[in-house]
Amino acid sequence: MSGVPGSGKSTVAAHVVATHGAVAVDYDVLKSAVLDAGFDLTSSTKAAYETMYGLARHLLAQGHNVVMDSPCFWPRILDEGMAMAASQGAVYKYIECRITDLQLIDQRLRQRPRLRSHRPAVNDAPADVGTEASDGETLFRQWLDRAERPATSYLQLDMHRPLREVLPEVDAYLKT
Repeated sequence: MSGVPGSGKSTVAAHVVATHGAVAVDYDVLKSAVLDAGFDLTSSTKAAYETMYGLARHLLAQGHNVVMDSPCFWPRILDEGMAMAASQGAVYKYIECRITDLQLIDQRLRQRPRLRSHRPAVNDAPADVGTEASDGETLFRQWLDRAERPATSYLQLDMHRPLREVLPEVDAYLKT
């Protein structure tokens, strides 16, 4: 799963878990736990990603389908996912939840159950970042352009649409 915060990654991941018997490995759950363990913000990011990769490898080795729920802003995330799948003989599938309406993203961020690592709103950083004002709109626009994607064969979902329209596309893509 890929996409900016509030794009619907975790919602789509939950559908994949329920419908296709996969196990979700959620970066935000891991990062929040690492922050709760006392890691600083920079170290928590690295620790959460390394934990995500290790857990995903372990689950794949046990024969589970795995959904890695994370914004995919760095090439290593894409590379690790593809390498893990290849090493276990699994099929790699990439789904990007794409949304550009910052008002809709802001509404979703404000309404979702919040983990420690989550942004409470577009212009509000997570608590561990501090209270310094930031231009969240500029940050989100940069994130929209930063998504790492495979060169071929991936699904990009228009998350402005209702889930009842989007989820059948996910199911069809995962069955191919």
